[in-house]
Amino acid sequence: MQKILVPTDFSDTAFNAARYAVSFARQAKATDIVLFHAYGFPPQPTSAILALTDADTPEYRQMLDQQMAKLKQELQSLLVEYVNIETKISPLTFLEGLHEALADVNISAAVMGITGKSALEQRFIGSNALNAADTTNLPLVIVPHAVVYEKVHRILFAYNTKQPLQDHQVSGIRSILNDLHATLEIVHVSTTEENSGEAPEEVLRAFGLTPSSYHEVQNIDLIAGIQGYAAESNADMLLAIPGEYGFFAELFHKSITKRLAFNADVPVVIMR
Repeated sequence: MQKILVPTDFSDTAFNAARYAVSFARQAKATDIVLFHAYGFPPQPTSAILALTDADTPEYRQMLDQQMAKLKQELQSLLVEYVNIETKISPLTFLEGLHEALADVNISAAVMGITGKSALEQRFIGSNALNAADTTNLPLVIVPHAVVYEKVHRILFAYNTKQPLQDHQVSGIRSILNDLHATLEIVHVSTTEENSGEAPEEVLRAFGLTPSSYHEVQNIDLIAGIQGYAAESNADMLLAIPGEYGFFAELFHKSITKRLAFNADVPVVIMR
């Protein structure tokens, strides 16, 4: 793994995600962390919002530079010598700036928080995390607000039988497993009374797994089933693939309202 992009709005949640990224980088042997902030607004009917924030003035940009320098300094004390920290501040909107930042071919993954509000800014964590997951093909690690990093040994793949695996997804998942030296287990939650009872051979074959690595559970609540099994299996990370069936949106929106009820401290890596 080379560079890890870490978007931030300087909130507590974003800072916690950045701390997580530091430990994640150490385990994955990443060479660089890129701290990223975008402060542009989408087009508005009036300039009222911009007037309120004085966005993009020299004073505002200086304040952002100071915030970024402070964050970089705090994170550097946690790093080992072989990991370098870069910073990038963009006047674009979050998604526009994100696409520009991801144009760096050396970016291997992104790490960001899923909730959190800041007195400085309240523009980006939350809906932008969902939008980012829906628009980038790179692995995106979503870090819940209260997570404390633990070395990733076991990744639980929340498998959706209606969403076929793509070749680039298989390749990306393999890369994560190799970089982290982690094992993979698969869980499928059946919300009906019928279970298939058989592990999907193409999925097991793709990751070199045995049938014992595949688990099927019944629960009328998809999220409860996933989070419950994650807790039972002591998973260090969940893995999900968004798709047209709304699996990803349900996973996050319901998990947020329940505060990730069954397993609040497990990050989710999204492979689009």
